[in-house]
Amino acid sequence: MFDLQRLAVFAAVADTMSFSLAAARLGVSTSHVSKQIGALEQELHARLLHRTTRSISLTEAGHIFHQRCKAILSDIASAEQEVLRRHESPQGLLRVTAPPNLANARLGDIVQDFMARYPDIQLELILSNRFFDLAEESIDIALRVVDEIPMNVYARRLCRVGWSLVGSPEYLKRRRLHDLDDLAKLDCLFDTAMSPRDLWLFRQTGENGQTREVQVAPRVRCGNSEWLRQCALRRMGVALLPDFMIEDDIAQKRLVRMLPGYQALPQKWLYGIYLPNRYLASKVRLFLDAVEHGLQQAA
Repeated sequence: MFDLQRLAVFAAVADTMSFSLAAARLGVSTSHVSKQIGALEQELHARLLHRTTRSISLTEAGHIFHQRCKAILSDIASAEQEVLRRHESPQGLLRVTAPPNLANARLGDIVQDFMARYPDIQLELILSNRFFDLAEESIDIALRVVDEIPMNVYARRLCRVGWSLVGSPEYLKRRRLHDLDDLAKLDCLFDTAMSPRDLWLFRQTGENGQTREVQVAPRVRCGNSEWLRQCALRRMGVALLPDFMIEDDIAQKRLVRMLPGYQALPQKWLYGIYLPNRYLASKVRLFLDAVEHGLQQAA
């Protein structure tokens, strides 16, 4: 494998036909140029230059090698410029995986703005709750609500994800809920993805709020929070749902938050997870910036 520095030195000498001019172009000493040419000829087992006290000229081998050197150095310069352009102006394919419920509720406007701002990026969005091997699946970013960060990845906190107990105004007109004990009287819509047990956890608001575990008897069990949201909207009962899914419903008064004196647990974080890399691709950083900013604006 040739030393690229030696190739650059030889190309400069061949272009200028002068050791001193080549040294000046490269910002090195004439003796350094001479040593690099000598080492290169030794590697090739061929003389590249005819040297006299007054002039330098290329040998036949030198002519051939010079043409190849110029092509190699030109390709390297082009590759360097392409990488720099990609860093300065993000482009190329960005593969992102996100939970379907989060994507449907909150990512639409964020992605629209991001794609308009960076027209040279192509996005592939994989909607799934499955935990992927990022390297094996060639995924740039995984948006996930997790308790523990997987090993051998980096994770950036994007926003806090809270849960709220909600029901439709029509359903709650017929049933009053004054305290957690009254949950036994209601039709509970239970998300089995949150817990395999029929338990909801709450903490009283305030500095020294106590935590209470409530055993419920679900009328409906389902592992999909969007389906449970639809059940709540249809006046089928009360559900514990992620805030990002119900903010619009609350604003439009389709759903009502219950028990304001209690906070549903657990309060989690949405993370942007990506593979370790000394030089984080600008498209990854900018997408995470966009998601963080967009979710905070919507909060």
